[in-house]
Order: sequence, then C-alpha cells, then structure tokens
Amino acid sequence: MEQRIRKLFKRMSWFMPLVRPTGLTPKMTAEQMATCNIELGRLSRERELGPVLDAITVPTRYVLASGSSFGSKGDEQERIRAAVGAVTARNPTIQVSAKVTSNHAAILKKDFRAVAKAVHEVAAIDG
Repeated sequence: MEQRIRKLFKRMSWFMPLVRPTGLTPKMTAEQMATCNIELGRLSRERELGPVLDAITVPTRYVLASGSSFGSKGDEQERIRAAVGAVTARNPTIQVSAKVTSNHAAILKKDFRAVAKAVHEVAAIDG
C-alpha cells in the first residue's frame, strides 16, 4: 500500500501546483503528502490508536464514512473502519452516531446533518 500511495502522489505532482491556489492541495511536495498519508495510516491502525481511544473518559461520537477513499483498493477502508467496533465494545463512552455514504473527505460537506446530530447527542449527555 505504501508504494501505491507514493506512486499516486507522484502521478499527481505535475498538476498539484496548478490546483494549489484553490486550496484543494496543501503547500507540500508530492513526496511530503505521500509520507504524511502513509504516517497517518500507520497511526490510525487499531494497535496504535486503540490504547488512546480506550483511555477516553468523556462521551464521544463517531460519524463513520462508508464510501471508498481516493487511492484505496478493495475493502481497505472498510477493514480500517471495522476496528471502531472493537473500540466501542471496550469503551462505552465511545459510540457510533451514524454511518454515512460519503467518504472521509466529504463528510462535513455532504453529511453535515449527521455530524450535527452527533454533536447534539454529546451535548444532551453533558447537559
């Protein structure tokens, strides 16, 4: 997967400077963006993130994406999302508020109502 991510960002490197003024890409090289995405993937693994989530003691709600992610193949994203079920089983303060059809990049744009509902759920608990 790491090689695929690097290859994808290398292919996109020629047009990223053209898109940068629109705010759609960060002020980073393609290599930096690939490295960032790879590191984020490593940190998101259940073995890395699990202990952090297990230690959460305040009400927390997830809005899970179900759409495929740019550059993902097969069920890669769904395997990552499956780890949330194990976390919610271990820590009752964490719950899934909704699973939406957009991918992780479009949740706030397309499923803002689900995010707002999750915020309202936590606010109602907090009183």
